[in-house]
Amino acid sequence: MPWKRVLTGIFLVSVVTGAAAHDLWVEPSSDGLVVHYGHADRVSHEGERAIAYAPDMIKSVTCNDAAGHPSPARIGSTSPVTIAGDCAVLYVLSSTGYWSKTPLGTKNLKKTDAKSPLSSWHSFESVKQISQWGAGAGKPLGVPLEIVPTSNPLVLRDGDKLGVRVLANGRPVANTAVTYDGKPRGETDADGAINIRVKHGGLQLIQASIRTPHVGPEADEVVHTTSLTFTLAGRP
Repeated sequence: MPWKRVLTGIFLVSVVTGAAAHDLWVEPSSDGLVVHYGHADRVSHEGERAIAYAPDMIKSVTCNDAAGHPSPARIGSTSPVTIAGDCAVLYVLSSTGYWSKTPLGTKNLKKTDAKSPLSSWHSFESVKQISQWGAGAGKPLGVPLEIVPTSNPLVLRDGDKLGVRVLANGRPVANTAVTYDGKPRGETDADGAINIRVKHGGLQLIQASIRTPHVGPEADEVVHTTSLTFTLAGRP
């Protein structure tokens, strides 16, 4: 399948909401891992950091222990959704559904339901959170789109580089833009690889997007944005 590159945070501004791109990210809490939707970096965005969402926006959850084995998880039923379990690696797939750009603005509708659609897409968002490192934490999950670190990201310090790979169903995605904190940091090579330099402690947000043709009349394209998140506690 011919993966097309997309500039995360610029493409989504123009087509997904018509106003501002929304991030999907995970942060730890005393009750488990909390899935947030909104603006991970509210300094560079207007409006609230976290936005309420319908829990059924989350379509699937993968919870693995540090060895890479599936681990049971309890999934909350209210927003923001909390996931409790031994999730050294957590992968959450969500969707805000179909979107159509029309002369009257961008509507949360299929192309077949929109009036005079100019373009349309099926939107998916996913996030991988790494909380513990182990033998399985750096292995691909084989999911629709993911960012895989090539070494332990939890030991990084300010200024260190992290190698990552962007994979779609386990295959490398070449020539796609990768962002850090919403800012472009370069494009992946033929193996889907790129190095990202961390700039601060706390929540780390690395993102990439792809566009593929949609099968069926409901939309023109499928747009999938994925995030890799992890926390550098106590780092400068």
